[in-house]
Amino acid sequence: MIILSDADVGNLLSLGEIMDAVEASLIAYEKGEAKVPPRMHFNIANDTMLCMPSFGRQFFGTKLVSVVPANRDKGLAVINGSMLLNDSETGLPLALLNASKLTALRTGALGAIGVKYLSPISDATFGLIGCGVQGLHQAIFICAAQKISKVYYLHRSKESATALISFLKKRSPDQEIEACFSVEDLLNKTNIIIAATTSSTPVLPDDAKLLKGKHFISIGSYKPSMQELPDAVYQLAGQLAIDSEFARHETGDIINPIKKGILKEENVFTIGKIITGERKVNVKETTVFKSAGMALFDLFVAQAMYERALKENKGTKVSL
Repeated sequence: MIILSDADVGNLLSLGEIMDAVEASLIAYEKGEAKVPPRMHFNIANDTMLCMPSFGRQFFGTKLVSVVPANRDKGLAVINGSMLLNDSETGLPLALLNASKLTALRTGALGAIGVKYLSPISDATFGLIGCGVQGLHQAIFICAAQKISKVYYLHRSKESATALISFLKKRSPDQEIEACFSVEDLLNKTNIIIAATTSSTPVLPDDAKLLKGKHFISIGSYKPSMQELPDAVYQLAGQLAIDSEFARHETGDIINPIKKGILKEENVFTIGKIITGERKVNVKETTVFKSAGMALFDLFVAQAMYERALKENKGTKVSL
């Protein structure tokens, strides 16, 4: 068995290889080639604990995650956890991975896949709301997947702005970055908007004139009490791509528009259907993608990292 640390997980694969692994998991999910039981979800005060198993052909995995929002005030990561990878045939444990980094990477890849399939392939401007760990990874993946002329971010603190600029410049030294001091300014300057927050109320104004024709990715909300995007986004789009069927019941960004009658159930569908060609969207109109996460994404990325670690003799070997 090998242990893959934060540094190992962060360096074993390129951003493109991580995107390929996540896209492969979306296709496998769509074709029924993998099994994903409902995740166990425990709320303790303001914190959330998650247990997420998933099963593929060669491997199965279990991710244990804690989400502790108060960690942000302590300078600690909000999301922490571990991922155990097992051999499907023997059940033997093969690898233990840092799930915090794994989650950040595969979530970044999901946002970039949303941009890939729900926005035009052309020069684009990208606006980021939320400069935490998830937001930082959204930035690097989207700049790697799409030609972004300039990145705009909603400035909330000097510390978060410095972290974003430093993190992005390490991957894309020539990328232009500019602060916006209001969401209206950010909307006026961008055509792709990523929300990476845990807000219980929409982080954008409910103003169709500001939102029309843009492409929205919601990556941060994960509870029924959370909704990052305003109702007008869903009214303009008329349909919503999601990362899994589980997401329908997990986050307010899906539950609320359906409950209010803004979206019909049949117009909410998995992004895998776009990837496989079963459904099409008009990327010249308003589009929206909501990711709530699924253990299968972690499994496919963990599998690729484990195989690369074996090939390159990376990680720390341990005996159980």
